[in-house]
Parts: sequence; structure tokens; C-alpha cells
Amino acid sequence: MDTRSLTQEIKTFGLKLGFSHVGIASPDHSVWADRFRNWIKQGFHGEMGYMERSSERRIDPFAVFPEVKSVIVVSMNYYPGKKHRECLDNPGAGYIANYALNEDYHPVVETRLRELLQHIYEVTGGKVQGKIYADTGPILEKAYAVMAGLGWMGKNSLIINPETGSWIVLGVLLLDMELDFDKPIPDRCGECTRCMDACPTMAIVEPYVLDARRCISYILGELKGPIPVEIRPLIGNRVFGCDGCQWVCPWNEHVPVSNEVAFKPRNDLMSPGLMDLIQIVRDDDFKSRFKNSPIIRIKMERFLRNVSVALGNSTL
Repeated sequence: MDTRSLTQEIKTFGLKLGFSHVGIASPDHSVWADRFRNWIKQGFHGEMGYMERSSERRIDPFAVFPEVKSVIVVSMNYYPGKKHRECLDNPGAGYIANYALNEDYHPVVETRLRELLQHIYEVTGGKVQGKIYADTGPILEKAYAVMAGLGWMGKNSLIINPETGSWIVLGVLLLDMELDFDKPIPDRCGECTRCMDACPTMAIVEPYVLDARRCISYILGELKGPIPVEIRPLIGNRVFGCDGCQWVCPWNEHVPVSNEVAFKPRNDLMSPGLMDLIQIVRDDDFKSRFKNSPIIRIKMERFLRNVSVALGNSTL
């Protein structure tokens, strides 16, 4: 099978697996390297020390897979629909970000990527090796998503696709076989600054630059200590994630609801009562309530910290 035919076969099979988009980029990392180094230098990664420790490996795919010749990037739409937006206006409920309303997307994307790699292995007669990342390894997924034509980087630093907006999760497959590379699509944000204006904590310090230390999603999911007092009123009723910059994006207004079963919202996570959540006092109950959810990752103590702040805001 020639390069062109194999490239098309990979894209076609990827879509059959349930990916929203499949694009292919060169492993050349030079365009994004300095940008990432500067972001780290300014301390915008906060307590995510693993990013600094692996910064040079993260910007260079050859450091993790020396044989790489192509970077396959996939996306999956997780949009649950507009109704969930109403939860933000309900002070008695705890808002959970759209991507966390059902199963953790990491194993979902990784499983599909393994199926894709197996298919490539079969159609090439075993003449291929690959390495998979689903937002869990030292690779700049968003940079390669742009290079592979899956979308452009919005001013909130999220990838925006014309069809699925920014309601997407990404996965990467490094391959030791050269394929036809896709071309980036133009940045279509224009003069729009809705995401920047809507950020409660002004975490988007300039277009395309996010200071994670002020990002509510980071604060509720990554910050291990107490939430800064000055930030607490700005969190509102959020208990995990934020979505503020995404709800206002014009490109997200007409996105189709995801048809992925694993991302179908669970009723008990759509608008859970804050008083109900604060009564989770046993670790077993916490793990049972949020089984397979990304919320499990932050553990019960940190989750209850978030709920307590949301409860405090509901009585202001």
C-alpha cells in the first residue's frame, strides 16, 4: 500500500472507530518549542511540576520515540448539549465540567488508538511501530493538533475545530512510518475576545496565553493546598472544572451533541445538590459515586474542599 492510500486508510478507519477527526503532522517540533519554554519560564504551569521536569522531552517527540516519522492526532467530541449550562445558574447545585459528566476520556481515547495502531499493523503486514498518548505523556498534543489541521488554537489556548468547536479531547499516535501530512487551518478567532472577557479569574493573561495558576479548572483539579481566599468567590458553584471560556465561544454555539456512549452525561452528575455532595464522608462512597469519572483523580479530600467553597458562595 502506497503512502497516499495508507494515509487515507488510517483516516477512514479512525473515523469508523468513533474519532471526530483524524489528522497527520510532521514530528518537527521547532515551531512550538520556544513558546512552551517561555510558558514554563513564567511559571504559568503552577504546581504541575511534571511539565517543567519533562519540558525538553515534552517538546521533542524524538526524545520519547526516536523512530517517529509521523504524528497522527485524533479528536473526540464530548459536548453534552446546552442544557447543562443551566447548572451554572443554580446556586444549590454543583457544576461539573462537560468533559467529566461520565467516563474518564483518557482510557476511552487510548483504547481506540490501540485499535487504530493494530489496524495499521495489520494493513502494513507488521511493518510499523507506534507509541500512544492520550493526554498522559510528554507530548504537546495541542501543538500537533494545530499542525495536523484539526483546528486552530483559540485565545483561551484550547483547540477550536469549525465543526466541533472546542468541546473535544485529543489523542496522539507517534508512528515510525512517513505518511502524507495535513496542512494547518487558519486562525478564525479574529478580533473576538469573548473567552478572555468571560474568564472569572482573568486567567487568560493575553491572547493564547493561559496562566494556569488563576484558571478555575486548574485550581479545582490540580491545586493541592487551600484555594486562595480572593479566588473563592469567583468560583461560583463549580466543584470540578470550569467551561466558562467555552460556553461563550461563538464556535461552540452550534456544535452537535456527542454520540459517544462513554460521554453521555450521567443524570447524577448533571446538577448534583451541594448539600448532597458535602455529605460524602467515606472514601468508599466517594469512589462509588464517581466510579470511572476523572473526578476520582483528585480524591475525596480535595473534592470536598471544592464543594465547601461552592457552598460558601451559595450563601453569600
